[in-house]
Amino acid sequence: MKLPKIAALSVLLLCPAALWAEGMVPEPAPLKVPGEITVELSEIDQKALRPYAQPRITHITFHHEGFAGTDAALFRKASAARDRQSISQRVRNINHDHVANAGLGMIAYHYAVDKTGQIAKGRPVRYAPATKSTVHGGTEKADFTGHFAVVALGDFNHETLTDVARLSYIRVMSEAQRAYRVPTANIRPHLHYASTSCPGEHIMAEADDLPLRVLVFGLQAELAVRGCGPVEPDGVWGKASGRALDRLVSANRASYAPDAIDDAALFTLLDDPALRCK
Repeated sequence: MKLPKIAALSVLLLCPAALWAEGMVPEPAPLKVPGEITVELSEIDQKALRPYAQPRITHITFHHEGFAGTDAALFRKASAARDRQSISQRVRNINHDHVANAGLGMIAYHYAVDKTGQIAKGRPVRYAPATKSTVHGGTEKADFTGHFAVVALGDFNHETLTDVARLSYIRVMSEAQRAYRVPTANIRPHLHYASTSCPGEHIMAEADDLPLRVLVFGLQAELAVRGCGPVEPDGVWGKASGRALDRLVSANRASYAPDAIDDAALFTLLDDPALRCK
């Protein structure tokens, strides 16, 4: 089988689901990412959270912590202090700020990743991400109903993602894409929807590539669990991935023959657990 080409990322975005009347909002299924750390959060404003209830997830948005603006000296000082903290402490600190100072109910993001690749759970997915950012060209707060949000801890106007942080960032988004069937075209940076510099210029330099790596990671993960390996999910399609896909197609010719590495190839697998190599 010839190695399929990776499909180009469409710019077409699906509209977020409208919030249902209070008391009638179904909830997205909870997400669990392998290796995640659960952080005990004592400060949660349930009343402030209530308006953020969301019925389902249709988009994935990636963010950065951002704390220094354009001040390089502040970044060096603040970053050194943060590096001495555990991911749990950093999540608790962000949670405190978002409750006490921003009125967002709790930490705005569903997951956080740090430079060592650790992954921490934040806001429950039944609540939309919260933000103080405004829509482009206006003063109205941007609406992230229907979104799943992951934040990279750090300020990526001043630093770049480590390899392990990038992989965890991709892994979290892949788990969400597969759990909620989010189209790859709907994986976007925060600034796509709002007037902000988030997720920082260095992550923005990768912003076109990251959604495609999320898609590839998901396909690789599915090939691995279906006995088609060896293949190590890393978001980069290579020879091992191609051979694994060939094995799956050979074992399921009547029901699975993708012609590209695209959403259809991934979602068809997700909809049919019986597609396996062994």
